[in-house]
Amino acid sequence: MKTMTFWGREDTDERLLVECMSGLKTATCTPKVWMEEEEMSYVGDLFEVYTKLGELACLIEITEVYEIPFGDIKGEVGEKIAKGENSTLDEYIKDHIFTWEQPLNEQGYGFGKDTRIIVEHFRLVESYIDYRGIPAYEPRD
Repeated sequence: MKTMTFWGREDTDERLLVECMSGLKTATCTPKVWMEEEEMSYVGDLFEVYTKLGELACLIEITEVYEIPFGDIKGEVGEKIAKGENSTLDEYIKDHIFTWEQPLNEQGYGFGKDTRIIVEHFRLVESYIDYRGIPAYEPRD
């Protein structure tokens, strides 16, 4: 079975996992250049989702997958992606520029409106732990 751990700004940042398990987050996306062929997902794929400490948290099922240029995240499609990411469209765009721009540039891929991303929509199938017991994210000083 495929596995994943949601990204966080720090190694203690489990906000995206908590949002997934509480039903607020129903989509995730990744720059295509960061995905190996065997990591590509398809409708119906199941993923075990782990905490950053390696504890199995939940099981999700992929319900929709598509590839889109980052610059095309606008209008109805952009709103759908942002809603799935539990964010507004402006927040989504700003957050993902913050998250992806520097590492993609450092790795020599570059980042811009033509950067291809893979969008995966999902549904929560089963929870193995109580998300309310996951420690809240606290930024480090």
